[in-house]
Amino acid sequence: SMLRTTGVASQVARSFSPLRRMTTAVPGVTETVSKFLSYVNQTGSPYHSVSALLPGLQASGFKALSEKDDWASAVKPGGKYYVIRGSSMIFAFSIPEKVTTDTGMVFVAGHTDSPCLRIRPNNDQASEGYKQVGVECYGGGLWHTWLDRGLGFAGKVVVEGAGGALEEKLIRVDKPICLIPNLAIHLATADERAAFKISKEDNLQPVIATEAKVQLLGGDASVPGRKISGVLAGILSKELGVDADKIVDLDLCLMDATPSRTWGVHDEFIESGRLDNLCSTWCAFEAIADAGASPSICCAIGFDHEEVGSQSWVGADSNAVETWVARITQALSMDKARSLQNSILVSADMAHGVHPNYAGKHQRQHRPMMHEGVVIKENANQRYMSNAATMAITREVAKKQTPAVPIQDFVVKNDSPCGSTIGPMLCSNLGVRTVDVGVAQWAMHSVRESMGTDDLQHYLQLFKAFFTHFAEVDSTYKGAL
Repeated sequence: SMLRTTGVASQVARSFSPLRRMTTAVPGVTETVSKFLSYVNQTGSPYHSVSALLPGLQASGFKALSEKDDWASAVKPGGKYYVIRGSSMIFAFSIPEKVTTDTGMVFVAGHTDSPCLRIRPNNDQASEGYKQVGVECYGGGLWHTWLDRGLGFAGKVVVEGAGGALEEKLIRVDKPICLIPNLAIHLATADERAAFKISKEDNLQPVIATEAKVQLLGGDASVPGRKISGVLAGILSKELGVDADKIVDLDLCLMDATPSRTWGVHDEFIESGRLDNLCSTWCAFEAIADAGASPSICCAIGFDHEEVGSQSWVGADSNAVETWVARITQALSMDKARSLQNSILVSADMAHGVHPNYAGKHQRQHRPMMHEGVVIKENANQRYMSNAATMAITREVAKKQTPAVPIQDFVVKNDSPCGSTIGPMLCSNLGVRTVDVGVAQWAMHSVRESMGTDDLQHYLQLFKAFFTHFAEVDSTYKGAL
């Protein structure tokens, strides 16, 4: 098992008492971690983030809807459905057997994208006898962490099919086909070493082959008049089983070719690319697929383009959720406005765990620890949407689960910048109460991030608790006015 301590690590484990925070095993952790690793090791692009969710939804009885369909005749009480937009955004929802005009909704929303290096349209380039792949930076990555790592790629390719029809194909190559070599310390000035600074344009272009080897052994599939050319075109042609001259366009993300895995003496940590935010997204969809009977309409959402502002057709600032909520409530003869006032949005994105080497970066009274539970994120300047009411409801919902889900709090220091999430825009556009939550991780936006194994289970259980218990808790909540 990938979760079993082996070799030298097992000897260490026998020699020392378990860590204080690991003395009480959290039920279900091993199975949950195994399932998550299986999921994340199939991803690498927003398209794969979505496609890898589908087997779990379909096995649980969710049926595909198209935005082009007539939902009024398709959406029924007791039904389970999902809709995909642009292959990179997904919305799944389940409806209780009994629906009233004001039945509330529980939305748990994450995102499918992560900072990465995306391959440029005209990507065939060379320098000093080496073939390279042109890339552009997507989002705010810790770009130096991408150096000296074997990189594969994943994404979507548009090809010319039978009769000239355009067709999308997903592709994922986990072989390390390219690498961005660092500059030797001896060739850098003292100032350059101290600044740890790289040029995103000049220093991040990966090497994929030597020109001499390509000339000798082949692999260049350049086609006159086509922009998809060079060594990459050869790889795409081979992997997709199409002629290079049939490749029309692409959207490909580089990724760390090393599989995600556990680490630590007791395998108590997960190291992986894209924990921000596939951890949240997977937990949301795993929770809805495994949710029991609920009095609420349960919704799990994975948006694209969160890392670059969400203003796109498949982003959280689009009209997608508003449109879909309107279509659902219309199909079920519900009052949309009343329903939303009985609803809640759980904006799920990862949180900054206190770093043992940089503890001073955290506000002293708000230092989330790994394994200690789900983090409620609060910001007085509304970078997060949590407020006294939604935070209190979250704590009460967490208590309803068996065992209860532990909760932590996070607030940034007054002299520190604060990130944000999809929470503010969805909260504003839908007019629905919102809480921002996450679980603690290190190295956010690195090519390789870490989190605690117990928190994966805590996260999953909180989302299940919201789907099952929110309506009950909300029904007894009394506002001041």
